Amino acid sequence: MTVHRHIDDELLVLQRMLFEMADLVDEQMANAIDALLRRDLELAERVRARDDEVDAYELKIDRQCERILALHHPVAAELRMIITAVKVNTDLERIGDHCKNLAKHTPYVVQAPEALAQTRIEEMADASRAMLRQVQEAFLKRDRLLARQVLAEDLQIDRLHRENFEQLVRFGRQHPEHLEAVAHLITASKALERISDHAKNIAESVVFLIEGVDIRHRKLREPQAQEGERPL
Repeated sequence: MTVHRHIDDELLVLQRMLFEMADLVDEQMANAIDALLRRDLELAERVRARDDEVDAYELKIDRQCERILALHHPVAAELRMIITAVKVNTDLERIGDHCKNLAKHTPYVVQAPEALAQTRIEEMADASRAMLRQVQEAFLKRDRLLARQVLAEDLQIDRLHRENFEQLVRFGRQHPEHLEAVAHLITASKALERISDHAKNIAESVVFLIEGVDIRHRKLREPQAQEGERPL
């Protein structure tokens, strides 16, 4: 006979909150990208207005983690789930912040669409959002292989950001009248690069949740592994 445990219910509530927040952040990202690429000021304003919803989810998830720790005694996989939730919660909130910042850059791009045409921001945005959706799937399905695949895809985003930066600097030198738009586009490109970094962080958290092994900063952790480090 299976024994019903209240902590299992609490962890399911926590997981549901994370998925809801991830869906909201994904929607925010899609709208922020569309607003920037289509130079849609109304959509950009809606993205900025909904950032409070993302922040509210962050607080709800933190409170749920605190509740579980206060009322129960999580061990092993349960404790890993709470640790993972805290980390993923932070990364999702920061992605939400970057989406809001992308929306803030939209009015400046409206004034210089030719500057946007010099970049590969659309390709970069598609790749960044694909990473975010893949890591959501990896979390939902507890798929460590998909999570590790996301880690490798971050390199492509870094390369595209470097290309955007170099191309925009060249364009700015040739068209000094558009330097303000160039500056905002460089910052927008950096925001997309940071979003991919946070997706990578979430992928690392998913690996930790499944395998009980912290794969961050691998080089710094090698001496510990040699001393016989054990997973949680």
